[in-house]
Amino acid sequence: MRYAIVYVSTASQDLNKKEIEGILNYSKEWNNDHGITGLLLFSGGNFFQIVEGEKNKISELFREIKSDDRHHNIMQIFGKDIHKEAYDGYDSDFVSEEADYDPKKFQHYLNQIKVLEPSAQKAVENILKAFLPI
Repeated sequence: MRYAIVYVSTASQDLNKKEIEGILNYSKEWNNDHGITGLLLFSGGNFFQIVEGEKNKISELFREIKSDDRHHNIMQIFGKDIHKEAYDGYDSDFVSEEADYDPKKFQHYLNQIKVLEPSAQKAVENILKAFLPI
């Protein structure tokens, strides 16, 4: 059975745009190489991440995430078994107020969470709406 964790966190103030883009790119590569699916977004000084995969691997990854000093105020929204993966790979994106809102991309994010139970879907949908400049 697969396991998913969703959390938000605040980036350290000393991180610059290039470092954040490096985090996004590294996360995408590493997670895709290790069979972890999900989504990582950065917007307005905050990270939003969904990671899903084999439970032991996700639990270990989240322990590492919590010890990373490049962010703080880590709030786990949920961690639960899932019956089917929501994502077919791992995506990352830098969302800024200057970027044009892409409704297709937002709909893609929403479509991915449909495998979650309704209460989890709603929680993730609400966070995505707050996270994206729409």
